[in-house]
Amino acid sequence: MADFCGLAYGTKVFSQSDDYSGETMVSSLVDKKYKNEFFSRVVLEKHVIVGAGSIIFPGVEVKEGCSIGAMTLVNKSTRPWGIYFGSPARRLKDRKKDILTLERQFLEERNE
Repeated sequence: MADFCGLAYGTKVFSQSDDYSGETMVSSLVDKKYKNEFFSRVVLEKHVIVGAGSIIFPGVEVKEGCSIGAMTLVNKSTRPWGIYFGSPARRLKDRKKDILTLERQFLEERNE
């Protein structure tokens, strides 16, 4: 999770999932030799904001400047500076980059 990111209430970020195909078992009480778990990191780049109740799946990279609407299911990586919403997430439009100017001002003031 990079600088200037935020996760709203109830957001869930998963870096692990089970194989639900029925070929393997899925209980956390079952030995790993009977399971096929998938582990992959999740990356939230600078200026990402994730709305309340959203879910982000393993292996997803939310690129710089993305805004994820409330209750969105992010199951694939995004492209930078987009506004995403829905289940599964889809890009609605571009997000403005005005916050980059504000970031520079913030950092300059902090370093004075």
